[in-house]
Amino acid sequence: MGFVRGVHKLSDVLDKAMEAVIVFMLLAMVAVTGAQVVCRIANHALSWSEELTRYLLIWSSMLGAGCVYKHGGHISIEVLQNAMPQPVQKGMKIAVQVLCMVLFAMIVVYGIQYYQRQGGQVSAAMKVPMRYVYLAIPIGCGTMFVHALDALLGLLTGRDEAADRQAAQPDTEAKKEVQE
Repeated sequence: MGFVRGVHKLSDVLDKAMEAVIVFMLLAMVAVTGAQVVCRIANHALSWSEELTRYLLIWSSMLGAGCVYKHGGHISIEVLQNAMPQPVQKGMKIAVQVLCMVLFAMIVVYGIQYYQRQGGQVSAAMKVPMRYVYLAIPIGCGTMFVHALDALLGLLTGRDEAADRQAAQPDTEAKKEVQE
């Protein structure tokens, strides 16, 4: 159980860290875009602002996908799954998490290979090595892999079912307040 708790803790820590990084990136995007608008009005356009904003958007999208995955916010079609008996539903959920983990692992491997091949390429305006932009792919998918592993372990150990049961039961303190 130590491994399961460790993965769950890692998933939670990654989620909180990515949220903070994403907020910083979005604020930076707003600041850079605002500065670009002001500079254009003053007839002194910034040559690097659009490029930086684009790269911040790429990074925030890849990191944000992990946060959304952690909280189950991606679009999913569950009509077939919900029509099945409970044990089959659980098996389908496990299969989905395993398939997602395989996909994320493949993207991480190929993302690292792509990162390594782009060593000499630099961005047009900022002259930043493009490998740092492409690094968003393996890091974002690596984060999603950790979240998928956490979800899988939660399904296998029944952690998610216990949380669902607890959420379905009304809080006893809330009941007491209503009765008074």
